[in-house]
Amino acid sequence: MYAMVDYQYSSTASHVESARTSPGTFHWYNGLFVFGDSFADTGNFPKSNLSEVTREWYKPYGISHGFLRDPTGRFSDGLVQSDFIAKILGRSKAPQTYRSTKDNSADQFGVNFAVGGAGVFEVPRKAPTLAEQIDSFKEMLDGRTIGKWQLKESVALVAISGNDYARVANMSSDGEILDFIGNVTDGMAKGVERLLELGVTKVLVNALPPLGCTPWQARPSNYTKCKEHVNMAADFHNNDLGKKLKNATKSDDSVYLLDLNWAFNTIVDPLDPHDIPQVAKQFKNKLKPCCDSFDPNGYCGQVDEDGGAQYSVCSDPEKHFFWDDVHPTQAGWEAIMEQLEQDIKDFLHISY
Repeated sequence: MYAMVDYQYSSTASHVESARTSPGTFHWYNGLFVFGDSFADTGNFPKSNLSEVTREWYKPYGISHGFLRDPTGRFSDGLVQSDFIAKILGRSKAPQTYRSTKDNSADQFGVNFAVGGAGVFEVPRKAPTLAEQIDSFKEMLDGRTIGKWQLKESVALVAISGNDYARVANMSSDGEILDFIGNVTDGMAKGVERLLELGVTKVLVNALPPLGCTPWQARPSNYTKCKEHVNMAADFHNNDLGKKLKNATKSDDSVYLLDLNWAFNTIVDPLDPHDIPQVAKQFKNKLKPCCDSFDPNGYCGQVDEDGGAQYSVCSDPEKHFFWDDVHPTQAGWEAIMEQLEQDIKDFLHISY
């Protein structure tokens, strides 16, 4: 199906640029601006009655985060990727959500525009697209809710993690699928180029993780195998995206492609299953989610008409890499970002 793919994408060539800096340098950033989907959303989708699209506001989501152990609108048992990016920048957590910016006021640290379910194109969840999120960013800039001083030393995270590809199953040919992947990567590259034009100085862009290794895809094998043909599509996306980001950037030190594919695979599908990397050893369950629905078509947090749980929750989320059907646990995100942290610091000229 994907025989035409040129696999130039790898963990050693996954970024657009690898900026290095001398030891002892500290670079302070005025703002973090987050765009994308549920990998980075910290509560932008409004809370309403429990459903698959609002489950992030209901238990068991959030059970591992902080002292309250309450859901915060994050698609995890605790923190998500944007929180760990913020920590690398010296902050305790991701900036406030766009939804919470009231009376034209914004966090001095930045704004999180990411919404679970978002993509380059409109998806069934009706979440704002990447372009629409950037529109909201521009409106806040034009209205001076976000000060231009915050852009002088700023970082953006673009976390588009595969929601667009939900429609691929309805496509009739390989050519149509490959064309659509090209349209998605075009949209991501244009979004990055637009952020740079608006004044953001550094942009981190997520590569797709191995989508075939999510519990959603691994469930038919009782969570023992990844679907390799799905992973091949992710490889093609990443290879194509890397090339387009190079062409879209005016400065070769402004964009870095975060190799989530490599970081995930190191844990869930290492090249040598007999030589498990240290970062993967804490996870006793790598493909089976901590929160597992009884119904293959159900979701974590689902209840019946009497309020009875239609899911099970593991006793120790830290031993599970995945939280639900597609999202890592807080421990999973920590392990992912641990692998990427030094490269991010090098790119951002941070040393501490």
